[in-house]
Amino acid sequence: MRVSEAINSRRSMRVFTPEPVSKADVEWIVTNANRAASNGNLQPWKLHITMGKARQRLSAAILKAMDDGDSGPGAEYDVYPKEFTPVYDARRKLVGKQLYTLLNVPRGDAAGMLKQFRKNYDFFDAPVGMILCVERRMGNGQWIDCGIFLDQLMLLAREKGLHTCPQAAFSRYQHVVRRELKIPDDQVVICGLALGHADPDAVPNCLITERAPIQDFTTWHSE
Repeated sequence: MRVSEAINSRRSMRVFTPEPVSKADVEWIVTNANRAASNGNLQPWKLHITMGKARQRLSAAILKAMDDGDSGPGAEYDVYPKEFTPVYDARRKLVGKQLYTLLNVPRGDAAGMLKQFRKNYDFFDAPVGMILCVERRMGNGQWIDCGIFLDQLMLLAREKGLHTCPQAAFSRYQHVVRRELKIPDDQVVICGLALGHADPDAVPNCLITERAPIQDFTTWHSE
């Protein structure tokens, strides 16, 4: 698979099949993703991989915390900007509308939206659930490095015929993730990543988000 094919076929999948993913394939993906660029070659990413019963326990623990009203301290970083300018707010609202329209969840259906949101914590039934962390002593540059590493994981998954879904939602329940996976206090939970075989016929997986034309964000300098 060409890199461009991996990029253009990658999208966030929200329904996975029960088909297992071998540990060997996961190791291959992670080993190759570890070639990701990082400033000063710090390689700051910390990855926690759950499969089988361990993944199920993590999901069950978070869903129980939700049911018990145990929201904990919340995320340790701002997932979104504190204020949205119109262009970014429009993009966020559009993708939400597109997704919930596909799911036949009308605007204002709080119960339907919550039901779909809870599926995040079951990794959308993917057999592999990853949690990406970084040491809190690291600077903003190392968060960029972790983003590069995350992207490599997703693209390499495509080479193996697999799909993924990056999930910032796990940062909300980082206190449960930390407890269940024994993540040290000196690590910040950045996000989760579902990995597995996507169901091509599932309605949510038909969503292909729009992208802005390059002239919207590119400035050329030639003289």
